Amino acid sequence: MNIVALLDEAARRNPDTAAIIDGPLGGERVTTYAELRDRSRRIATLLSGAGLAAGDGLAILVPMSATLYAVIAAALRLGALPVFLDPRQPAPQLDLCRAHLPVRGFVGTARACLWRLLTPSLRAIEPCFVSRGWFPGARSLSDWRHAPPWPDDSSGPDTLPAMLTFTSGSTGQPKGVLRDHGLLAATLTILARHLDLQAGGVDLATMPALVMANLGQGVASLIPDVDLQRPGQADPDRLARSVQRWRARSLLASPALVERLADHCRDHGLVLDTLRAVHTGGAPVFSRVLDKIAAIAPGAVVHALYGSTEAEPMAMLARAQLTAEDRRAIASGMGLPAGRPIPEIDLAILADRFGQPYSDCSRSEFQARCLAAGATGEIAVSGPHVAGHYLGGQGDGETKFRVDGQVWHRTGDAGRLDDQGRLWLAGRCAARLEGTASTLYPLTLEAALSEHPQLAHAAFVQRGGKCLLVLEWRPGAAKTGLAEFSAALPWAGIEALVELPRIPLDRRHNAKIDYPALHRALAARGV
Repeated sequence: MNIVALLDEAARRNPDTAAIIDGPLGGERVTTYAELRDRSRRIATLLSGAGLAAGDGLAILVPMSATLYAVIAAALRLGALPVFLDPRQPAPQLDLCRAHLPVRGFVGTARACLWRLLTPSLRAIEPCFVSRGWFPGARSLSDWRHAPPWPDDSSGPDTLPAMLTFTSGSTGQPKGVLRDHGLLAATLTILARHLDLQAGGVDLATMPALVMANLGQGVASLIPDVDLQRPGQADPDRLARSVQRWRARSLLASPALVERLADHCRDHGLVLDTLRAVHTGGAPVFSRVLDKIAAIAPGAVVHALYGSTEAEPMAMLARAQLTAEDRRAIASGMGLPAGRPIPEIDLAILADRFGQPYSDCSRSEFQARCLAAGATGEIAVSGPHVAGHYLGGQGDGETKFRVDGQVWHRTGDAGRLDDQGRLWLAGRCAARLEGTASTLYPLTLEAALSEHPQLAHAAFVQRGGKCLLVLEWRPGAAKTGLAEFSAALPWAGIEALVELPRIPLDRRHNAKIDYPALHRALAARGV
């Protein structure tokens, strides 16, 4: 099945229902399901007329909008492959793509088209379409209005490539995740099930995959008028007003964005009483974030999601399930609870051999590899929505292995399963501290300090053989010293404190420590 069949079926069921709401606050555009379907069919004709065909890659640099999803659906109708480039590093990603598949079209904003002109690897892609307005040497996507609709045909095997995205590269070079139609359909179905997407509702959507899931379920995606490339700096007032204006029922966002929204609402006495579900993930979700959003959205069920580009989601934690005992465990360095693995996924804890391949094995051999409850190791997963390989096989040897022919994915995250079958996160395997009395992972300490009222962020690293606690204080904070932190966290073995004006965070979600960048910042200061 071509995944675009989900959109077409939703359009047949609810043609006049809003599919996407976007544009400036107070002047939003509403695109119905019927309109989105018609636009995508006409864009498909436009792309085909320019030479794009089945199997071709279409590089896309367009922000979340109705235009973006019309282009995605148009490419899928042709059997072409949407390729999503990170606007912060498009050239290296494109070079990787072109080594393994034909990229024969480009769609971007006027700014992206300018980047294309200035970047040789991008400039070589023809044809080029500008998503809005006019740009020299580019065709206007607005010409879709004059094109006849592409014939309805959503047939095709599940094994055809459907979408190419890239990992964040938080512990190395970004890798291309190539999903076929079957894998993408499984991902969207599982997202819809666990996010409780309900047709006719309005969801404030800040993550591209959620809009795809919404479009298959008849949910309206409200794309806020904020900079979603920098969720930690998104305008919280605009977010709050968008929720109120459109009476949004649900919300999925980075913890940095959710916390920013919650702080704004608290400071201005706002209550988001239409929200019935709030989900946050993409980075560690501390209990303070769950508490803050629950306070300003009292009618909402609040969940933390654990997942990755290769498998989203893997586990879920409802705030209501977080006990006082769990909170004490977090404060004592036991890690960060991520909830129970979802039923559709198989999850195991293996000995942490990050960077070393695991060989294929039988089921009995695999069971012997798995660690017992309570033991910390690397999290590995398998299931219908887990990506089985990377583009060109880059990274497959280190992250994939087979058990009786079934692909398992190594997440690179360390964690443990408790005696209730709940997953607790310890941090990235690559960031573990060596040579200490016991193996330490930074997230255990960072989670323990997440409730500290004077700290904006904390990180735990090893440099020069010493365990360093790196602190970013809140403005006007009453600072404390090494003795106080060592007494509060005796198990951590902190040997020195380092203060930074800003601890580097990941670029995608602005919510998790960017350890390579942090080490570079410390080296620049002579630490």
